[in-house]
Amino acid sequence: MNSFRQSSSLSNVATVPLAGMILALVLATIPIAEKVAGWVLFIFAVACIARLALQRPGTRLPPLPVKIILFAACVGGVAMTYGSALGIEPGFSILVVLVSLKLIETNDPRDFHVLALLGFFLVLCDLFFSQDLIRWLYIVFILLLALTMVVLFYRDPVLASTPQSARLALTLLLQSLPLAVLLFLAFPRFYGGFRFQFSQALINTSGMSDELSPGSLSSQVLNDAVAFRVDFPDGNMPRVPEMFWRGGVLWHSEGLRWTPGEALLRERRPGKLTGASILQRISLQPHGAFWLFALDRPFGDVNDAIYLPGTVLRSKRAITKSFHYQVVSRPENHELALPADQRKAALQIPSNVPPRVRTLVDSWKARHPEPLQIVESARRFFGSGHFVYTLQPGTYADGGNGLEDFLFERQKGFCEHYAAAFATLMRVAGIPSRIVIGYRGGEFNSVGKFFVVRQQNAHAWCEVWLKDSGWLRIDPTDLIAADGSTSSLASYLETQAARNGPDTHQSLTFKGWRELQHDLQMVWDNVNYQWDLRVLNFDEEAQHNFLFVLGLSSMSWAGIFIWVLIAAAVFVAVLSLWLRRPRAKAGRIERNYARFCDMLARAGLPRERWEGPQHFAARATQHFPEQANVIEHVATLYIELRYGAGTPSPRPFFEAVRRLPRLTRKSNG
Repeated sequence: MNSFRQSSSLSNVATVPLAGMILALVLATIPIAEKVAGWVLFIFAVACIARLALQRPGTRLPPLPVKIILFAACVGGVAMTYGSALGIEPGFSILVVLVSLKLIETNDPRDFHVLALLGFFLVLCDLFFSQDLIRWLYIVFILLLALTMVVLFYRDPVLASTPQSARLALTLLLQSLPLAVLLFLAFPRFYGGFRFQFSQALINTSGMSDELSPGSLSSQVLNDAVAFRVDFPDGNMPRVPEMFWRGGVLWHSEGLRWTPGEALLRERRPGKLTGASILQRISLQPHGAFWLFALDRPFGDVNDAIYLPGTVLRSKRAITKSFHYQVVSRPENHELALPADQRKAALQIPSNVPPRVRTLVDSWKARHPEPLQIVESARRFFGSGHFVYTLQPGTYADGGNGLEDFLFERQKGFCEHYAAAFATLMRVAGIPSRIVIGYRGGEFNSVGKFFVVRQQNAHAWCEVWLKDSGWLRIDPTDLIAADGSTSSLASYLETQAARNGPDTHQSLTFKGWRELQHDLQMVWDNVNYQWDLRVLNFDEEAQHNFLFVLGLSSMSWAGIFIWVLIAAAVFVAVLSLWLRRPRAKAGRIERNYARFCDMLARAGLPRERWEGPQHFAARATQHFPEQANVIEHVATLYIELRYGAGTPSPRPFFEAVRRLPRLTRKSNG
């Protein structure tokens, strides 16, 4: 019964803290809005507006039975919307419902405190889907805003100041930072670093696919999302056009469409690779699949990864968190033996090869029967000048008809068209071939000295098997692009823009702004990369190295935990002593009281030399009755500081003096 009366009572929450907390809740809900049912977001918006409207004098909050009915109806609606009340989307929807109902019933300090805790939990949920630096800064801002509203709520209404409350909230956060860093460094790690993302949120975000079909890669041209970042610790790096990032191999041909085909015998490690080794340190962004990438071609073991036929790396677990690994590649291939199952798969041809395609291949074989000569004939065919490199080649039919249309009629396509057609022609000629999908090129960050490979760098190329050379990479796209600049889709667009753009003073100015924007982007990307590498990737290996430096690597976790408790206790004790340190409080107190007396003196009421603070305040309130409450408040705080038995904080007194309104001199008449 008491709960019913309380829930239907008038609001006892000040408007400013309430409005600020509502703003914090709205900002916390925005990043997870796509995971919440639309009608739940509508209810949340209505609850925010309604709660502000209930601040009007004489308005009562809804009673408890109404809120119980609303909660039951909303939970039932969530279950009907998603088919269950369990799961990520239903869970977030119910959480937003709870925040909405708690917002409606907030009318005392306890309710406001619970609402703030719900807000803290809600804002931390935003990290389940993204943990880049900009998201963390966004989270810190919301936490600071919510904490500011809590401080403002509990402060004296006479001294309430949002800027002062914000400074106090920031001080509290900074005071807690050393403890947070201590726990971050010493808390046991098991798999991965400081990441706790939902894997469901990452599935199908990569530009890669398990098949290659017309349009599958050109559709990524506007996707500038980062696929991975890579640096070369040894300083040995190839030229950008020579950076072929191997990700997958496709064996089954259907003309212009290629798929992995039937499972082949697993390769335990690559064949004979030579040449200068290239060490890469790769930071792969989460994509929900098993792809791992390395320069052509990877060599040696990689943690938590296996080799699949075609010398491609595959993770043992889905990449649902940013994955950091080192891999060594050797560019020269000297494999002289082709396993029987791979040879069979690499010679499979489509069932409906058009006669014109067979005639073309037969003409090559008749003139130059050797495999290498046939490959060169195919290269001359694609480089004859009749083919066009374009993002909009139109739609091609499946199977042999699409292949024939591409080779002899339209002759327009992107990298996936040319790689698929070239590899299929090689198989028709009896030469083993396969498609490699991955990325090509990258953008060098001169600030952080690393490369950024984006989804728009997605690329496909062909490999053919020659008896005396092994697998030979053929990238037919290089034969078609007029300038040979095909390291990425972005480079193609930039080339086209440079050709078509107007050569005017305005374009030069625009180019300058673009360069400035590019430089700033490089700086920010380096900061974000270092955050990901140094903080989010602080895994068990990095923690072990840190403890080794401290001489604690041989200590058990129980011992480390005891040392952490001791360090935390020492920090709290030092902070407490520092906050209570004897400072020049008396001097500041006297200076502020003198300032208070000067303000009254300038307004025509000087303090007598014999007059104490209580008597002077009484005389001032009679002289300025409209400011009596403020003057009495200043005098009371001063007397408590100077003559009280305890040791209260002088901050309220300093703020009261600072907020004393300007007093106007009164005329004698």
